[in-house]
Amino acid sequence: MLTSVNVIMHPSMKIVIDQNIPGVNETFAHHGEVFKTDGRQLSPVHLAGARALIVRSVTAVNRELLHGTAVEFVGTTTIGTDHLDIPWLEQHGIRWASAPGCNADAAAQYTLGMITLAGRRLGFEITNRSLGIIGHGNVGSRVHRLLTGLGVRLIKVYDPPLADAGHPELCQLEELADCDVISFHVPLIDTGPYPTMGLVSEAYLSALRPGTLLVNTSRGKVTRGPSLRRWLTSGLGHAALDVWPDEPDIDIALLEATTVATPHVAGYSLDGKLRGTQMVYREFCNWLKVTPNDQDLLSGLVVDSSLSSPVRAVDDAILTACPVERDDAALRKLAGISAESRPAYFDALRHNYPERRDFAGWQVPPDTSKEHTQTLQTLGFH
Repeated sequence: MLTSVNVIMHPSMKIVIDQNIPGVNETFAHHGEVFKTDGRQLSPVHLAGARALIVRSVTAVNRELLHGTAVEFVGTTTIGTDHLDIPWLEQHGIRWASAPGCNADAAAQYTLGMITLAGRRLGFEITNRSLGIIGHGNVGSRVHRLLTGLGVRLIKVYDPPLADAGHPELCQLEELADCDVISFHVPLIDTGPYPTMGLVSEAYLSALRPGTLLVNTSRGKVTRGPSLRRWLTSGLGHAALDVWPDEPDIDIALLEATTVATPHVAGYSLDGKLRGTQMVYREFCNWLKVTPNDQDLLSGLVVDSSLSSPVRAVDDAILTACPVERDDAALRKLAGISAESRPAYFDALRHNYPERRDFAGWQVPPDTSKEHTQTLQTLGFH
């Protein structure tokens, strides 16, 4: 739980904030009057008189939203910025900020949980498989470290911008085609030399070995939905998806064809959310030229001691900390809901998502074997 503090209001400053962003009273509310709203339903009407707007990835921030408003600062408490029209913001002198890396630990750990659950359902152990990682930034590099910590020996990485910067150990995209598992950790880019929009296409899928597991916790539109659905239903491969091409109105046939399906919550740990709030808050204070409230939002969190005692399998600890099976079951209920109600149900799963901690928020029981304790601590458990 967060520690409550006295909130000092400055009504002259109106700040509009997505209702799903935590830690607002301890940060932004010290500098103005906060108005919370549904980020997906946000419109110019909500921004009347506002000077600052704080959003998540569900809100497209562009001319259509901001033209004619008084907004001078836009912050997104997410690692991605593809929902911000940055050229337009900069052209109109609007300061913007994001939170790169804020939930990278959460997303990487959840990715590991998705692969772990997929392995159980498909009958394989991660340590006996070859892994390909597409994108080696904040999340992809952490996934790499987690896999190494588990003892995975064969890992290939594709990241063309890093290769251009002189990292010779990286592979070409074609070299990952023979990997058993391929995990995507890329931003959504539709222009330039290395676009990722629609990367998982008919041509890409046809080059993969039969039985490949694709894992995507990055951006839904990295995959071409119809192509992936056809590939899965033909029995050529498998998928574990946390992000979907047409969120929140996702393709039920694609959902039903996946091995693991979750509702865009990989980065939804409390640690990551609070870190994102704090990072954007500091940029907000820099813009205002004021001293930020110095409370560390993560300092009031306590370590969870509810892992099974003793931990008898590392997989069990991973799937306790990252409840992928629970989230998968919740999303699959979508198939039994009327088509018009599905987008709201998908959004509700995210809005009402139960509190989840990063691995660092979990205590390894003292009676766990030395071998398991060492592995879990290498993965980041406390």
